[in-house]
Amino acid sequence: MAFPFLALFLGFVIFLAIRYRQTDAHVQKMQDDFWEREANANASPKINLDNLTYITIPLDKFPLGFSEDPNIQEMEHKLHELSSHRMLNLTGKTNTELKETYGVANLDTVAAYGDDYDKLTVLLKDYATALINNDMLNEAVAVLEFGVGIKTDVSQNYILLGDCYKSLGKISKISYLKDHVENLNLVLGPSIINHLNELLDDPDAVVEHFSTE
Repeated sequence: MAFPFLALFLGFVIFLAIRYRQTDAHVQKMQDDFWEREANANASPKINLDNLTYITIPLDKFPLGFSEDPNIQEMEHKLHELSSHRMLNLTGKTNTELKETYGVANLDTVAAYGDDYDKLTVLLKDYATALINNDMLNEAVAVLEFGVGIKTDVSQNYILLGDCYKSLGKISKISYLKDHVENLNLVLGPSIINHLNELLDDPDAVVEHFSTE
């Protein structure tokens, strides 16, 4: 009885050893590929950043200067400040990819463009939330739709916009927004779609409260 058990045990050990070596070789290859790519990226030539298409803030389409709310005024001031900055949507891009695309010498500059874009997406959500809290739904829609246009990855931008559409009776726009989200690779995409589906399930319902988290 001991021999079959020993044979099975040895076979299992050999199997594990082979799998370990295969896994180790795979990991090693991934590491080698990464460092080779990183070395090539570090040799990437600098490109002319003036030729890029940057994100611009359409201040003329935003409801600026119509509120006496100090919180809104502060956010409008930040929007004015960011409007003079160059911004790029670099969501999901690694430093290696940035160096490959823009050149190693441009890494810090381009990363700053990406940071300002991230600041903008959060600011748009906060600004729209403040407008909603002041019953300025149509104005909030303009802000949130711009966020969609620049492919923000802030989930609340899409959720708040869906809520605004629902409250304003623009049900068809919720369907369009859902289709748009489905074509984006958002981390919280499924939860956004679930929320939009809930809004669509009862088209006659009115959204009375908005999530501000």
